[in-house]
Amino acid sequence: MKISYLGSLLPFISEAQSVLEVIQAATPPRSDLSTPTCRQHVFTHEFGNSYGSPYVGYYIPPSDCVYTTTIFNLSVVSRGRQYDRLATLWLGDVEVWRTSTAMPTQTGIHWSFQKDMTIWDTLLRSQDSQKIIFELNNVIDGDRYTGFFNATLEALYFDDVYESKGGLHPAEHIYAISTHSSSRNTTSLFSLPGDSGAVNLTLPQNAKTVVVSIMASGNAAEEFWFTNVPTEYINTFPGNEGWLYGYSPFREVQLLIDNQLAGVSWPFPILFTGGVNPGAWRPIVGIDAYELPSFEIDVTPWLGLLTDGESHSFALRVVGYVTSAEDGIGPVGENWWVSGSVFVWIDEAGEQTTVENFKNDIPSPLFDFQPTLGTYTAENGTVTNTSFYYTLTATRSLKVSSKITTGGQSRLVSWSQNVSYSNIQNMTDFAFNQSLAMVSSGSHSSSASNIVSSYIYPMNLFSAYKVQSEGATSNPGSVLCLVDRSKLSDGISILPFLTGTSTGPETVKTRQNVTSDYHWNSTIVEGTAGLDTMDGEVWFSSSSSPGTKWGVQRYHRYAKEKDDTLVVDKEGWGTIPVPSTEPLPIVEGEPRV
Repeated sequence: MKISYLGSLLPFISEAQSVLEVIQAATPPRSDLSTPTCRQHVFTHEFGNSYGSPYVGYYIPPSDCVYTTTIFNLSVVSRGRQYDRLATLWLGDVEVWRTSTAMPTQTGIHWSFQKDMTIWDTLLRSQDSQKIIFELNNVIDGDRYTGFFNATLEALYFDDVYESKGGLHPAEHIYAISTHSSSRNTTSLFSLPGDSGAVNLTLPQNAKTVVVSIMASGNAAEEFWFTNVPTEYINTFPGNEGWLYGYSPFREVQLLIDNQLAGVSWPFPILFTGGVNPGAWRPIVGIDAYELPSFEIDVTPWLGLLTDGESHSFALRVVGYVTSAEDGIGPVGENWWVSGSVFVWIDEAGEQTTVENFKNDIPSPLFDFQPTLGTYTAENGTVTNTSFYYTLTATRSLKVSSKITTGGQSRLVSWSQNVSYSNIQNMTDFAFNQSLAMVSSGSHSSSASNIVSSYIYPMNLFSAYKVQSEGATSNPGSVLCLVDRSKLSDGISILPFLTGTSTGPETVKTRQNVTSDYHWNSTIVEGTAGLDTMDGEVWFSSSSSPGTKWGVQRYHRYAKEKDDTLVVDKEGWGTIPVPSTEPLPIVEGEPRV
């Protein structure tokens, strides 16, 4: 079932027998990857001091190969000390894959991950060679940061027969919502809130279906946005200024068309492999670490307005919660990296799509914020904050609908969303102890199918930091981390469904439960042998309706890790029960230990 491309990369690591494989539980893109019709090497590149220096090359589709399915395999090896790094893959100005790295060891690690690229078929078959850019910003300083990342990308091609109505039917046009910077040999990410996040696009006048795919992740001060506090509380604990970040623990990624809200994403909280506790994510990385998720919004109801032959604005924006705003919406910190892609299917029989009865019902979200400060009053009357407990809840509903006519045929089209969010936090010991119980959930539907899609993301997180005085070398600090979270989804993946790579609903259930006590040494980047401990488990189960007989209908994986060792790893072509992550009860003013 599994394939490995480690053989071609082993020269980078002298002691191959000690190289640790670092895995993510995910459904394989195909039940058999061993017999492609053809394959080609796309690039191999070593990323050292690579900030501002991505790999830049050209992707040319195979000319002597009959194929329908394209799968990319990314293989990486690394050895030394290094933080986790974000990476993005681009075809021209269009981002097609966002991933991140595992943190290496002195003896070396490797991983491989495969992604079905068939929804991007229009770009991949372009007769003009596509500039391909892979950015993995890394730092090597010869002392603290020593880990290079050696990455190889290979394309596998399969001549699959698609069974959906009309067979394989990728979008005829794909447009980028990005900075359009590939001509300068750099990636086209927007960095919000500093950049505009907007582009002007002129769509084909005979467009019949349009879907926008959005990639967005918080980085730097926004990496742990879900643990943040409203800005007026960042100095709750004097003497520990700078530990708490502001702009609230709520984030909404918005799509605006001509300055009107068209849809939103309340993002899944990513924990990268250096996140909270670096000892918690090896040899099993966090959920979605190797393939950060996108979110799709069906904007077909906007057709007629967008097919007038004129230029229209498509903009991405990220907002947070602010207590003083009437609608609760406020700014966020630096920096969110976002991009989008507009997938357009056209009606060959039509000349211009028209619209009637366009309705855009998008009220403001509803928030409820309840804070409680615990204090201690000394004999001299000095009041000191001892704890900070709060709850923040939010809900939002929206619906956009219209009647469009293409090629003489009229149909009612719509996009609707219902989302909810709850975040409960308790902070003690000057916020070095922090408990979080968060749940995001939602549903959405469109005229692409009659199925309502839904998701729920429960997460419980406890962290307790011990930070020694500056200059301490024997035991500079530690963090005890407990994480229990799930990602549960059921419904239609819009782009695969419209492309024909899936024919119906998909159900994915995954849960990860990790406890890790990590003691960093003087390098900060590396743990301390003999002191670090970790236990973790991951459950993954999926069922789907693939478009070909080689697609994966059912798959499961269960793995258990202990102290950088995979002690159980079972997978197969069936589903398994996935135990639930239950929201933790957090008592107001009482720290969890």
